[in-house]
Amino acid sequence: MLNKVASVFLLLIAFSVLFPSQVLALGVGVAPHKLELEAYPLGSTTSQINVLNTSTEEGLYQVYAEGEGKDWFSITPEEFVLKPDSSQVVEVAISPPLTAHGDYNASICVVSLVPASELKVGCGVKVPVHIVIVPPPPIGRVAEIMQGASLLWIIIAVAAAVVIGVVIWRRRRRAYET
Repeated sequence: MLNKVASVFLLLIAFSVLFPSQVLALGVGVAPHKLELEAYPLGSTTSQINVLNTSTEEGLYQVYAEGEGKDWFSITPEEFVLKPDSSQVVEVAISPPLTAHGDYNASICVVSLVPASELKVGCGVKVPVHIVIVPPPPIGRVAEIMQGASLLWIIIAVAAAVVIGVVIWRRRRRAYET
């Protein structure tokens, strides 16, 4: 009995050394084992994960996001069936809102269910996702400058720019008419 446990333990260690970029659970294999994403506010970015059926039976797979910013995720396909030893590429897209800034941590959950089971018993893995929201280059600098400004000063600056624009436009219009 002890030799059998030791053999299984050594097999698990060898497997983790040979395949370090995959995450495995009973019937579920996922690569890569983590995602690092950068996105602009109101922008979007995509990545892919590969889901593998490591079981000897057909499995129903569900993929969803959880954690910070889970509502930003779009996952395609969210549910699919895989035959034994087959795989499916899943596209993961994020679209953070305008108010997003800084770092966020979420997870992509991949769950394998037995298709014929009414109990919906299964197992799964979580792929950690680290999201960094970066300011867009031209607007980012303006945002840094205005970060300390109060809303009143921003409104005053915008109003002044509009007034100056109208004055310049009227002068050019008068010069053109004469």
